[in-house]
Amino acid sequence: MSASFLRLATEQSLGLVAAAILICLVGSWLLVGLLRRSARTRGTDRYWWLSATAVVAGVTVWTTHFLAMLGYRVDLAMNYDLDWTLLSIGISVLTVGVPLAATVFFPKRPIRITLGAIAGLGIGAMHFTGMAAIVGCLQTQSLPAAVLACLAGAVCYGTAMAITGRFHTRVVKTLLFTTGVCATHFIAISGVSLTQVPGFQTLEHLNPILGALTGGASLTLFAGAMISLIASKRLRIQERAHTTILATALDNMSNGLLFIGEDHRLRLFNDRFLKMFDISKGVVHRGMTVSELISVLAKSSSWDGQERQRITRRVQSVMKLAQSETFEHSFADGRLLEVVSGPVQGGVVITFDDKTAERQAQLRIEHMAYHDPLTALANRRALQERMEEGFAPKRRYKLLLVDLDRFKAVNDTFGHSVGDELLVAVAERIRDVTGGDDFVARYGGDELAVLVYGDLDLSMSVANNIVEAMSRPFLIQDFTLSIGCSIGMCCTDDAQDVTELMQRADLALYEAKHAGRGQASCYQSGMLEQIAARHQLEQDIKAAIEQRQFHLAYQPILSLHDDRIVGYEALIRWEHPTRGRVSPAEFIPFAEETGQIVAIGQWVLEEACREAACWADDQHVAVNISPVQFKSPSLRAHIVSALDRSGLPPHRLEIELTETALVADGQALAHILGEIRALGIKVAMDDFGTGYSSFAHLRDFPIDRIKIDRSFVASAVTDSHAMAVLRAITQLGQDMRVPTLAEGVETQEQLELVRRLGCDDVQGYLIGKPERLDTSSISQKKYA
Repeated sequence: MSASFLRLATEQSLGLVAAAILICLVGSWLLVGLLRRSARTRGTDRYWWLSATAVVAGVTVWTTHFLAMLGYRVDLAMNYDLDWTLLSIGISVLTVGVPLAATVFFPKRPIRITLGAIAGLGIGAMHFTGMAAIVGCLQTQSLPAAVLACLAGAVCYGTAMAITGRFHTRVVKTLLFTTGVCATHFIAISGVSLTQVPGFQTLEHLNPILGALTGGASLTLFAGAMISLIASKRLRIQERAHTTILATALDNMSNGLLFIGEDHRLRLFNDRFLKMFDISKGVVHRGMTVSELISVLAKSSSWDGQERQRITRRVQSVMKLAQSETFEHSFADGRLLEVVSGPVQGGVVITFDDKTAERQAQLRIEHMAYHDPLTALANRRALQERMEEGFAPKRRYKLLLVDLDRFKAVNDTFGHSVGDELLVAVAERIRDVTGGDDFVARYGGDELAVLVYGDLDLSMSVANNIVEAMSRPFLIQDFTLSIGCSIGMCCTDDAQDVTELMQRADLALYEAKHAGRGQASCYQSGMLEQIAARHQLEQDIKAAIEQRQFHLAYQPILSLHDDRIVGYEALIRWEHPTRGRVSPAEFIPFAEETGQIVAIGQWVLEEACREAACWADDQHVAVNISPVQFKSPSLRAHIVSALDRSGLPPHRLEIELTETALVADGQALAHILGEIRALGIKVAMDDFGTGYSSFAHLRDFPIDRIKIDRSFVASAVTDSHAMAVLRAITQLGQDMRVPTLAEGVETQEQLELVRRLGCDDVQGYLIGKPERLDTSSISQKKYA
């Protein structure tokens, strides 16, 4: 092979060889520029530039070949066939130019390398077609040299299409293209042997047409190169102007920006990027490699080796993207950047947006949406979603509804600021009891909810611990507050869905309150029916008030001084249309609980006064007043209205109250009793001896009559203790000059007993049962 090259050097005109290589350099330099321009252009203009690229590539290879051939074996008489020569031009454009132009449409490296290799093989196709145009000489080809020549062209052109990074420059590509053309030609021509055909005329062995073609092609390439240089200079001036404008715009962007070229070098960045990563000016510069840039970022952000490798892999993947991608990067100080990367013409643009404030605001909004702002517990929405999540896989848990006792009194007495601090303290205690395994939420107001994941024993233990924790006093703003709580509990196994679970836990809570508060109650089968019955009773009472289903029965009161009926106690009775007679012991406590007793009491007052107005002038009517009525601000107005409408003199009305009412709010009650007695109405204490601090009540409250409870009267004959109490109360009344009335007298023996002890009046079945009265039958006859 070396001998062939030595022979070639002696058989070749060095001047024309140099000219051919120069033409190849010029053409290749122009070709690289056209390829880049084609890649940057869009629309119909791209196809014009691609056509120019294909022609320039083909003409460069063809001109280089034939210009070199004009200086080859000048000692032999040879000429070139015009048809084969023109055919070689076409083959050069099709096999070299077209594949190179096609690389613009394929960004993936394997396809680009394949097309480049095909173009390199096309150089060989053009070369051997051009050699076939020789006439006047016989030629023999060396197969190894031909194969090696074709491989050289394919490798050089394939490499030109494969290079990236810092070697991806115009100069490198120009040299590879030139090397591929020259290597193919000279390696192939080194394996050729020419033998003169006898008798071939040696005159005018240089074909004038070939000279004109090669000369014209060379001038065209040089002209194109000059035009390209001028255009490139103008373009650089424009780019500088655009760069100045672009730099100003970039520096005023709110986002950080990087532009990394296809050669993996930094082409553009802005000041915002430097500030985001706390990088000083001058440390980052255009042209630095991606690896150098990552080193700067790693130093400024204190990345460890693992983090640096992760970022490096991320950037490498970004450089291969075919579409935009968004991801987030978190700093050690809590800052968060949203990174958007996307391919553009000539590289990749990466933007950085600081989302720290936005994410913090979003987290605050999400926290507010699912947490109570006062206690920081989960709110009702979070509770609802958590319960629904539990029902999806049917995970067993217990719902505990916690209702604080006496919390309203704290708010009313000490103010809402104390109440708010108390709720915060309550939440802390419940969290301490439940720990981290259970879910605690503020359901609303002074109600909280706890989801306990475990069996019934564990759930009941948690509930009892909460009750115990709430029973301990709280120290809020130097106030010692005692509240307590009631808890209703229901298991997911006892409900079909979240709504039913909440409803049944609420039923259990109602049961805990009804049973006396300060305790936990678990839902039991039948509670729903009981609540339904209570609701129905409430509706029935409301209907009874509106439809006047109530009536009064009167029980006579006998004076033991002259055995004369001196009055009657009005007792309410209810005849239900379907349920029949309903006992007062059943509906009166419920009416007190629901507040309906106020309306019932108003009707009793009006009805009793209206009927008593028809009685004898020396007979009074006694009306029981519920403790709930005494709390109503309308009580005095109801009494005055009843007296005015009926015309009954005030001294003929006697109000009876129990000791339960006296202990509720003694100061307020004393004021109300004073107003009632100021009207001339008498006040009697009912069921005396069964309440609280009875003797203190006699001392502190204005009382006109003491009614001795029937329990003492019934057992006094056989029970010495009851006899002692009965005797003491009677004597107490005499000493305080307060008349006494013995209730529940049912036998003659009991009557004689209370008469002997000194009771003033009696009442009971022996004297008369409660019944409706006909006004005409009421007389002043003595008891017989």
